[in-house]
Amino acid sequence: MGVRETFKENLKYWRGKANLTQEQLSEKIGYGGGYISEIESRDIFPKPETIDAIADALKISPAQLFESQGCPKNTIVFDREKFVQEISSGLYEKLNASMLDYFDSSVGKM
Repeated sequence: MGVRETFKENLKYWRGKANLTQEQLSEKIGYGGGYISEIESRDIFPKPETIDAIADALKISPAQLFESQGCPKNTIVFDREKFVQEISSGLYEKLNASMLDYFDSSVGKM
């Protein structure tokens, strides 16, 4: 993977971690709504000062946009809070159903 492809993949990854849309990030760095989309989907490469602005908006170092080792290509952004909420809800529903079944079967025997 070349530098430009690594940059694009890292940009997508860090933008996702920051919960920013392409439009939101474009606006944060002072460009039109489609600028980040152009970078991520085409062969447009930003100037060094724009790379600094992107990194600053994402609260990362500019170097993190170029790291090839561990490049998050095909990495799913993990939302810990959402995951915990989904697991907790599922466990609550199962526990609730099990307890109701237990009480229904216990009361029926008495």
